[in-house]
Amino acid sequence: MNRIHLRHKIRKNGIDWIVLDEYSSVIPGNLVEKVSSAASYPECRVIKENNVRVSLFVDLPERREVTFVKRYKCRGVRDIFTYFFFTSKASSEWENMNRFIQKGIPVALPLAKGEKRKFNCLLDSYLVTEAFVNAKPLHHYVGHSLGDEKTPDVLVREKKLIRKLALLVQKIHSEGFFYRDLHAGNILVVERDDGEPQLYPVDLHKVWYIKKVPLWMRIRDLAQLRNSISVSRTDHMRFLKEYAKGYPLFSTRFKVNARRVEAKAERLWRTHLKSRTKRCLINSSEYAMKKDGAQSIYYSRGYSEGILTEVIKEYHVASATGKLTVLKKTSKETVALIIITHNGKELKVLVKESRFPLLLSTLRYIFCKSRARKYWIAARGLKVRGIETPCTLALIEKKNLGICGQNILLTEFVDQAFELNDYVLNNFKKALSKREVQKKGQFIKELAQRLRDLHERGIYHADLKSNNILVKEKSGNGWTFYFIDLDRVAFKHHLSFRQRSNNLAQINASIADCITPSDRLKFFRTYAWGTSVMSQKKRYYQRIMQISRKKITQPYGIVFSPPTRHIH
Repeated sequence: MNRIHLRHKIRKNGIDWIVLDEYSSVIPGNLVEKVSSAASYPECRVIKENNVRVSLFVDLPERREVTFVKRYKCRGVRDIFTYFFFTSKASSEWENMNRFIQKGIPVALPLAKGEKRKFNCLLDSYLVTEAFVNAKPLHHYVGHSLGDEKTPDVLVREKKLIRKLALLVQKIHSEGFFYRDLHAGNILVVERDDGEPQLYPVDLHKVWYIKKVPLWMRIRDLAQLRNSISVSRTDHMRFLKEYAKGYPLFSTRFKVNARRVEAKAERLWRTHLKSRTKRCLINSSEYAMKKDGAQSIYYSRGYSEGILTEVIKEYHVASATGKLTVLKKTSKETVALIIITHNGKELKVLVKESRFPLLLSTLRYIFCKSRARKYWIAARGLKVRGIETPCTLALIEKKNLGICGQNILLTEFVDQAFELNDYVLNNFKKALSKREVQKKGQFIKELAQRLRDLHERGIYHADLKSNNILVKEKSGNGWTFYFIDLDRVAFKHHLSFRQRSNNLAQINASIADCITPSDRLKFFRTYAWGTSVMSQKKRYYQRIMQISRKKITQPYGIVFSPPTRHIH
């Protein structure tokens, strides 16, 4: 009899366990205590912890083995209600791992599963499996173990890995499993003694066993996998061709189905980005949210509440004593710099306090997001899309009867960063040496590339003037560009002609005349390269100049000549 069927039911400390026979004397023991207080036990090593679960390696000295333990956290009434009627995540994963083994799909050996229930309400659950201590997630293995240098040996190993991955996914689908969470982080790579990689799927609690997986489910799994690993289009097509060999329905219309995978991958990626953007408004692994009377506080977990309290206290004290370092002040907003010392380190924070001087603006924000909240969400959206912006630390909103009272936004202060136009004036408003001319050309190129990245990722900044871009020189070569004043940022699928040309005109009209017409053309050509703009460059150029001539450009020392009139 297969040892997977040799298991015992054990009840210990209110937890019902199912344990493999040979582990029944060592696993239930004080495992729960070790997992709950992992820091107190040298044999426990926490790998990952978030709001959903904690994962760790736990040594079993009695067997000279290491086990992998997951504790799924119960997050309140919603989870209690859900798992009253449905199988817990630990049980789902336990059952799916056993099914995978029965079907000949390689997975870590499940050793034990434990649940604590009261009146059938789930309070806690645990899953213990065989541990792959030196395993790497697939995307890390591809990025680090194979490397970027495409030597003949690496190419051979890549082809073998692609084939193994395609065979594994095909096996999972052909045996009737819809993975639902098939990404490279859920596939571990273990190198055998001979150097050959072995692939093991993990995190099986979302898997559905439906015996026959239809094409649309397969395409969804393939699209998720496509999004999770950075490979060339050639390698991706090679993977799909290997996969299609075992599934005639896919191979008969291969090009059509390959396009369906790409289209589905794009839709899933947009949904993924939208979901990750919204995490700044809920309790998640990166952000926390709490209410204190009429006040709502959202903050990054990277900064403790103590730091935020200290910054706010210092802001109010400095305001009351007239010692506040004010960077900007209008009827609607005050921006101030606060410097505190925390644990011996100096921390610089920008405090942006929004006010609502008019009744109309107060009433408007009953139905619309405040500027501070828009900024908070947009900053998160830029971060998840790989665009630099100063880190947002906290958002504090006060409301009485749904009416906005005060909004305070805390953001990181970027040292040695200058507004774009100031940087240009300081570095290029003079006679330039040959080396400085080269530096200027490289600067223009990198700025154009960064703006192109912004637009290609579907980000539209409605107020993209030069003073809303900060420039910081890197310690080596190059620059980091930070986008700020984000309350008018929108996330799109694709930017329209009007949006692109408007942003380009805003930059064009707000940068000093030491950026010459030839520099501006170089900027535009770099921006347009490889995009749809290239095929309409004349139309874009005419529209950019048309918008630029209507703007107030005297503060930047530049005047655009009117269009030439042809006399016939």
